[in-house]
Amino acid sequence: MSDEMRRRRELRRRFLERLYEQSEGGESEYLDGYELAAELGITRQDAERVVRYHEDHGFVRKSGSHGLTVRITAQGIDHVETGGE
Repeated sequence: MSDEMRRRRELRRRFLERLYEQSEGGESEYLDGYELAAELGITRQDAERVVRYHEDHGFVRKSGSHGLTVRITAQGIDHVETGGE
């Protein structure tokens, strides 16, 4: 596996875990994906790519037509809690 592939996999994992933590921590159900990504040092472009990946796998759902407002789905919660198995 190339370094770039490892980096992208790590970005996806960190983003979903952080979304899970904030959602389960009693914060808003819907979160700003760009802000979440910025907290993790992820660029806006990579954030869009990460959300698209998780959306394709049913782990997150986007809301609205502007920005990157997302929420974790039950499937995403299960994925995080089982360690991605």
